[in-house]
Amino acid sequence: MGYESTESQKPEILMNELRAVLDSIYSGIIAVDINGKITYINETAKKFMVCGEEIIGRDVNELIPLSRIKDVLHSAKPQYGVKLQIGDRTVLTNRTPIIINRQITGAVSSFLDITDLELVSHQIHSVQELNSELSALIDSSADGLVISDGQGCIIRMNKAYRLMLGIPLEENFTGQPVTELVTRGYLSELVTAKVLQTLNIATMIQEIRGREILFTGTPVFNTKGKVVRVIANIRDLTELNSLRRSLHKFSQEMDNYRSELSRLKIKALEEGFIFNSPEIRKVVELSIRVARVDTNVLITGESGVGKEIITRMIREASQRSTGPFIKINCGALSPSLIESELFGYEEGAFTGAAKKGKPGIFELAFNGTLFLDEVGELPLGLQVKLLRVIQEKEITRLGGTQSISVDVRLITATNRNLEQMVKEGTFRQDLFYRLNVVNIYVPPLRERVIDIPILVEYFMRKFSKKYNLNRKISPEIMQAFTEHDWPGNIRELENTIERMVILSPDEGIDPSLFKGNGSKETTADPPPLRLLKDALAETEKKMILQAYHLTQSTRKAASMLGINQSTVVRKLKLYRKETLVMPRDITD
Repeated sequence: MGYESTESQKPEILMNELRAVLDSIYSGIIAVDINGKITYINETAKKFMVCGEEIIGRDVNELIPLSRIKDVLHSAKPQYGVKLQIGDRTVLTNRTPIIINRQITGAVSSFLDITDLELVSHQIHSVQELNSELSALIDSSADGLVISDGQGCIIRMNKAYRLMLGIPLEENFTGQPVTELVTRGYLSELVTAKVLQTLNIATMIQEIRGREILFTGTPVFNTKGKVVRVIANIRDLTELNSLRRSLHKFSQEMDNYRSELSRLKIKALEEGFIFNSPEIRKVVELSIRVARVDTNVLITGESGVGKEIITRMIREASQRSTGPFIKINCGALSPSLIESELFGYEEGAFTGAAKKGKPGIFELAFNGTLFLDEVGELPLGLQVKLLRVIQEKEITRLGGTQSISVDVRLITATNRNLEQMVKEGTFRQDLFYRLNVVNIYVPPLRERVIDIPILVEYFMRKFSKKYNLNRKISPEIMQAFTEHDWPGNIRELENTIERMVILSPDEGIDPSLFKGNGSKETTADPPPLRLLKDALAETEKKMILQAYHLTQSTRKAASMLGINQSTVVRKLKLYRKETLVMPRDITD
């Protein structure tokens, strides 16, 4: 009786032992019947289940949606090594059908958690890619590189290093002491050895195969402060030195080119700024001289004398010739508008302001030249702000709080008497002194009558060519031009000649188109010979007297006018009898 009891208990004991074995293994195991209902699950597999309810008897796809175990029930073919995602874990699964008496009664799926293995595999793959990138980077470097470990054994050597030292590609130094490079005659000394000795960056220069090579050694330390790597970098200085010499030569050529270009630009400006008088020659010479120093310049003179041309001449001859050149007419804009133009504004500074704000001309002219024309028209409030910019070299936009550094060459011009305005309280004295560091006065045309004939000829050629006309000017009109006061100066003269060239019906300029002093029209009929003679004599007298006053020498006056000195002396003695404008003694 006892024997039968023991025998009947054996299957149950075996099943318990089997369950214990299955529960103790690392792989998860799930068994399903022919309908895909779970009939068994071990403890390892239960850890993958998020459901806390009873598992036995439930459809396997409810717990593992991606499971394909039912495919095995239908195909009766086992599946091995299939990856499956269960939650956030990656498993490798085998699926096998259960066949009893040639009938499929269910299936068993075993799976192994390979999440950590996948992570390690990914990391290994990343390391391999990084190593490949590092190798490609080292080999693509134009500099020679050799990497040694903390004991001075070579780990890696790139192609550029071999080429510079003449090491054949087939000669392998990996794993060998770096001293082998000296032993085999490729180097006379080692920067790596110097780094290992001093534990600091080291440099040296060696001549190898007739080329100058720079060696730089850099130590790499671990977290404990021990040298684990030494990176030796070598660079061929031969080409660099050659390029440096070429660059220096090219730089000198560029300096010469810029100097010549500047000279040609100035010459071109001088050609456009037609003059023959010593007064304007002095103005031009002073302008070129002051251009070399970065100081404020105030240009004064009547309207139309050519103040802007002088400004451009200074800019072209200065070190800022390649920088921006910005001009603003202070008298042409309202006080509120000129403030925003000078200093710019921030978003919302005033109604109609641009969304992103706008930089002022002081910012736009950075490293260049800023020309403020008619500076005497600035309101007192803006004069204070301009003074701050000059003193502190910074501006603040309208509506802003942040100071912005500016670097500009400031040139100002005016046709007003700023000194008188200072006395009247309409122009700040401190600003006047800041602007008037160097003053360049451009005299009006009536004070340099000697320039009128050459200006007339220049404008006649200019507008005759422009309008494809052939116009000539008579001595009578030239005489009238020299006697006119020209309140508009060169600008008035230019506009007058352009009008006369266009409106004259014949080749000769029509005298009736010109109104001289007193607004009396010149008659169209040629004046009597006697009047022409008198007019020419009066012009001659003016020019000789002016030349003598300027030079204080009959010799220099004669040279300036292109006549004999004896003629000048004779004429001056005649003029002295007629007027009291000449000194008693006439010098040579």
